[in-house]
Amino acid sequence: MRAEILTIGDELCRGEIVDTNSSGLAARLWDLGITTRWMTSCCDDAQDITTALRQALARADVVVCSGGLGPTEDDLTVDVVSQLVGVEPVVDEPARERMAARFSNMVTPVQLRQVRVPGGARVYANPQGLAPGFEVVVGGISIFCMPGIPRELYGIFDTGLGVRLVELREAAGRVERIARQIYRVFGRGESQVSQACRGLVDHTAGASIHYQVKFPEVLVKLVVRDADQAAADARLAALDGELRTRLGESLYGTGDENLVARATRRLIASGKTLATAESCTGGMIGELVTQMPGSSRAFLGGAIVYSNAEKVRQLGVAQATLDRFGAVSEEIVREMATGARERFGTDLAVSVSGIAGPDGGTPEKPVGTVWLALADLGGVTTKKLFWPGLRDQIRTLSAWWALELVDNAL
Repeated sequence: MRAEILTIGDELCRGEIVDTNSSGLAARLWDLGITTRWMTSCCDDAQDITTALRQALARADVVVCSGGLGPTEDDLTVDVVSQLVGVEPVVDEPARERMAARFSNMVTPVQLRQVRVPGGARVYANPQGLAPGFEVVVGGISIFCMPGIPRELYGIFDTGLGVRLVELREAAGRVERIARQIYRVFGRGESQVSQACRGLVDHTAGASIHYQVKFPEVLVKLVVRDADQAAADARLAALDGELRTRLGESLYGTGDENLVARATRRLIASGKTLATAESCTGGMIGELVTQMPGSSRAFLGGAIVYSNAEKVRQLGVAQATLDRFGAVSEEIVREMATGARERFGTDLAVSVSGIAGPDGGTPEKPVGTVWLALADLGGVTTKKLFWPGLRDQIRTLSAWWALELVDNAL
């Protein structure tokens, strides 16, 4: 079943806000076994909305819209859809009653614009706001309209509209069962991952493979479609082993849990403690770890030692080591990690020092050179990175590699 998503609003087309509704709706439709084939945005203009709807009706099996259901004169969705269906807008009485209760019966004609729907439309209550969602049918194709405010949009979708979409899918006989898995890769680029997976699936036989760069990791998405769920699951299982073999050690997990969450979760579960010693990342490793609730049981603290003097003062790094090898070196991160572990009294300590740029590099140590170390009871493990990218990329990649060292140690 093919869907088109239409988002309506001048602010979208002017670039004033990011259209997150399209991606959110597409994810929910995908979970229902409905594939979004097109996404369109248009301005708050009656002709533009009409053109976009007619275009969607000509190629999609279902159209899902957001935006243009407010009380102002530029909220035109109800009027345009009513004209398309050939009916007049009417006030939805349950929505009007909720509005009256909220405003102590002090409801103005302008406010009533927000609770209108096309005459005869199927109405979906809005548990998060005032404007109801609605469904009309044009040429046998359903058009669903909802407010543009995300919490209202998803409130309507999750409490009624999603169930209706499943009913339509089943009634149309276009039942497509989907088996899918997300494979998470760290330490290899998209082109390398794609090359490793080349030829794995036959795209003409209901299986497909997709790649998404979610820096600094790459997501590999394997999808199998079949009329029978058991058959789809079996085909996915058959592909799973080969895909894992091809991705090798760069595959660190599957599903929605990324490397940061995985390392933090495992750290907490292990009962071990962690400290950080950060130079070029400026506290980013600690910030990533503390995103997870309960991280205080494992993360004791960190030292942000951007200057050489602070490396010496806070972590006990030897001035002689700095003078001989420089701040960005294997020797320094070793002493940083060891010093952090001793001072914080932790089981593990991870350190990082690098040249994030855009300046500060030398021929021997160009921008993008980073050293990391992990100290634990067994000693110190080090790793050298070189990523000649942007400053934010270098810092982010360094923080993630630090947590990869923690994950490996666990």
